[in-house]
Amino acid sequence: MKINKKIEDNPIKVQKKYQKIKTQIYLFLHRILTINNASKPQILAFYTSLILGGISLTVAILGSLLYTLEQKQTFDNAKQQAQRATARVALEIDRRLYFAQKSAISVANDLSSGKLSDRELLDRLKLEIEENTDFLDVGVAYKPFAYRSDVRLYAPYYARIDNQIELKETKVNYTKPKYSWYHNTLNKGANWGEPYFWSDTSLNSDPVVGIFIPFYDRNTKDKSPQGIVYSEYSLTKILEVVQSLNLGRTGYGFIISETGTYLYHPNEEYFKAQLNVFDLTYQQQDEQLRELIVQAMKGEPVEANLSDTVTGQNSWLFLRKTNLNGWIVGIVFIEDEIVPDSSVTRRKLTALSIAYLWSAVFLSILLFRAYMGGVKRISLVSFIISILFVANIGFVWSLVLEARTYTATRNLLLSDTAVRQLLAPQIQLSKELNQEPPLIVPTGVFIQSFDFTSPKDVFITGYIWQKYEDGVHDDLSRGIILADAIEDSDYELREDYRYKKDGIEIIGWYFAYTLRMSFDFSYYPFDDKDLKIRIWHQDFNNGELNRKVILVPDFQSYSVINPRTAPGVDKNIVLGEWYLRDSFFEYIFNTYNTNFGLIDTVPKTEFPELEFTIILQRDFLGLFISKVGPMIVVLTLLFAVLLVSNQDQPMEVLGSCAGFVFIVILDQVTVRQQIITRGIVYLEYFYFIVYLYIFLVSLNFILWSLKPHFPLFKYKDNFILKAFYWPTMLKVLLIITILVFI
Repeated sequence: MKINKKIEDNPIKVQKKYQKIKTQIYLFLHRILTINNASKPQILAFYTSLILGGISLTVAILGSLLYTLEQKQTFDNAKQQAQRATARVALEIDRRLYFAQKSAISVANDLSSGKLSDRELLDRLKLEIEENTDFLDVGVAYKPFAYRSDVRLYAPYYARIDNQIELKETKVNYTKPKYSWYHNTLNKGANWGEPYFWSDTSLNSDPVVGIFIPFYDRNTKDKSPQGIVYSEYSLTKILEVVQSLNLGRTGYGFIISETGTYLYHPNEEYFKAQLNVFDLTYQQQDEQLRELIVQAMKGEPVEANLSDTVTGQNSWLFLRKTNLNGWIVGIVFIEDEIVPDSSVTRRKLTALSIAYLWSAVFLSILLFRAYMGGVKRISLVSFIISILFVANIGFVWSLVLEARTYTATRNLLLSDTAVRQLLAPQIQLSKELNQEPPLIVPTGVFIQSFDFTSPKDVFITGYIWQKYEDGVHDDLSRGIILADAIEDSDYELREDYRYKKDGIEIIGWYFAYTLRMSFDFSYYPFDDKDLKIRIWHQDFNNGELNRKVILVPDFQSYSVINPRTAPGVDKNIVLGEWYLRDSFFEYIFNTYNTNFGLIDTVPKTEFPELEFTIILQRDFLGLFISKVGPMIVVLTLLFAVLLVSNQDQPMEVLGSCAGFVFIVILDQVTVRQQIITRGIVYLEYFYFIVYLYIFLVSLNFILWSLKPHFPLFKYKDNFILKAFYWPTMLKVLLIITILVFI
């Protein structure tokens, strides 16, 4: 019975506890939300604060929910797009390969059943390739002496060469062990072969993949294999599906065979060298990717988030297996590319902070009953509101100081794959102009020092190197052009080293020059600087080459290319009042309205110009203390003058204000000398606010001395202006901060 009594008492105690909490909340809300024995102005102030506070809080909460949903929807839409793209590619590959498989099976069955004679075979093969316009070739390969007793090997096929159908015959001895497609088909039956290259690359230089079906001798009891029927695709036809995908600036698709061999990848070296994904993952020690590939090969759809420690990029990986031949279709979507630009995010978060700010302001008025009047209540609320404005200004500053996002708005070059994706339109344009493919020259940069010699000029020193490969760059001159260099007395560009190894010639130049850029000081002292080193090749407009010369980053020369690690910049570089935030390569697609005086060339459009960019952030703390600190002291002293002075001391107040003006003017002149610029910078608005309040305080005492009984001055000995001094000033500063940074 005692145990039962204890069990019964527990729910009662819990219920009483919750009831007590509910009562306390009710009493608290009742005290805040009710008003008794108040005058009409007090009632009006109460309900105005209540309504505006409720509206502000509602807007803030709804805005936060909408912002969160918008962020989530953006990512979900991008992820769904990549998922659909993966499924679509897998289905389209299955659809296209189905026709090849159907054709080969049909011919093999007709040969085995006797419906198709050896004499009718060639006509049938020709018919199959004519009806299937995507086929590269259709053919047969007889076993030794299976076609005729006096013919050892017979392997005719029809091939589509330059849109013409031609009859060919395989001359190689395909029964040798190295031709696995022949032996695998005879031993294991129908199969999709691994990709390979035709021995005669003049007919087709792209990888080829096909379906191989055995056919049988109907005249033997055991129906032994008589040969093989095959139909093949050039992978180029299949990969048009992958290349047509819209996966952002540097997202890409790839295909691997059931053994892990690359059938397609934006980096052509992967599939032209027939690299295996498992070899690469072992080499790169990427166990996660290897496990995901194995999982996909088992037929499970794969979705995973990947983070590249080398590039610093986050991405989504989607893998799907095709039904017909076990290929793996992969889609890589760069997550960072859909992250909103930092300025857009800053705008939205600032709007939310303002809504929360005003809801807190009106809540403080209700909570401390400032609507009832009284020096203590109003002073306390004035102090709280001032703190809230300071916090909101600091929040906007923090958003400005946060690292900017570049991937969504700029063409960052962080991997060979990203470079290939960005250069794909240039390669296609070269084909349309009947030009040879662009010459790619790997280029690296290392910055040793820089110094701001003026607000618009910076003196930079460092090294630039390039790699030239024998047989590829033979007709190319050796040299670079620094596009923005000012060739003054300090300009220097000299070849510092040159050596050759394994057919690769490496040339390094030392450079020292003044770089002139249009820096933006409007955010000073929260500004940053983008130092851009524009590099052209000496032959970038050489018409005799009949091809473009495009520079690409030499990724192999950097252990890590993550912009946050500042690759290509000396770690011991002296920065002064700056700190190094990021460095990276990027492409700027420029259009030139001139051919630079060369008759055989035409003006270039959307030409990829290589830039090495360094992002510098000003160390604002020291400037803030040295510049804003004195202004805070002046404003505090001005407030002290407002507190202790009365209407009988206007001349003393005017004398103090004149001294404050003199101090502020000298400080502002110093700032203008340091950052010579035409516009008004952010810091100068602080000076304007100080000037404004010096003027207002002076005007207040003049009017107070002339009309001491005016209601604005009479209430509590000029208390209204004292109470509104800091809140109004900080509110003006917040408005200016928002207008400048948003």
